Amino acid sequence: MLGTLRTVGFVLALVALPALASAQINFEKTSYYVAMGDSVAAGEGAVPVTNGYVYRLYDQGVFAKKQEMDFANIGLRGARSWELLSQVSQVLCVDHPPTVLTITAGANDFLGGDLNVAASAERVVSAINLLLNNGTPAAPVQVTDPITDEPCPALSNVTILVSNYYSMPHPVPAINAEFDSALKGFDQALRFWLSSVPVPPGSRIIYVDLYTPSLGRQGLVTIDRRLGYTSPFDFDIHPTNLGHVFIARQFELAWKSVQ
Repeated sequence: MLGTLRTVGFVLALVALPALASAQINFEKTSYYVAMGDSVAAGEGAVPVTNGYVYRLYDQGVFAKKQEMDFANIGLRGARSWELLSQVSQVLCVDHPPTVLTITAGANDFLGGDLNVAASAERVVSAINLLLNNGTPAAPVQVTDPITDEPCPALSNVTILVSNYYSMPHPVPAINAEFDSALKGFDQALRFWLSSVPVPPGSRIIYVDLYTPSLGRQGLVTIDRRLGYTSPFDFDIHPTNLGHVFIARQFELAWKSVQ
């Protein structure tokens, strides 16, 4: 009798498998969101990192319903403006180009000792120019396919949202003033260089201002939290969970403003 019950149970399990397998529906994807940049894009500071602003934008369906959206985050902790070029190659030289891109990059140049924030902003914009104009005279440096050695096709019908940085309050007034000056300079340079990028018909660039609405806000940066600051040169300026919520909201508002 026990053997019979086991056999019946096994058969019922086999019958149930197709039903379980078909419970998840695979929707047709009409949009593709790719996030590029540094540790802020990667989700650093959020607990868990999948609470980062990029994941929030995807999970909340800001750009499209999740069922319709493919998604990839290639943001890299510690990435500088130079590393954006390798990320550009990952985006351009694939068969499945994105329809939406978000970019936050450049702060690691300054934090690593490069005080020329205008040049950092220019490198960020050069990466954006490649995304939109690779293989054309508007992009003197080309991203080429490693097999064919031909320029990878530029993106078409894409929306690129690029941000400056939120305020990074430092408890030491002199260092805080230096940070604030760098953030303002980066913002101004980024806006200036972006104005010179040729944007092909069907594509667009949306600028996301994080700096202005973050001024005076509390709790957005880990330097305000316990263990976020131990000395003038040992501190953490990544966004907190609240900071990532704030960043995601600014991207969402910028997106909705042009819909």
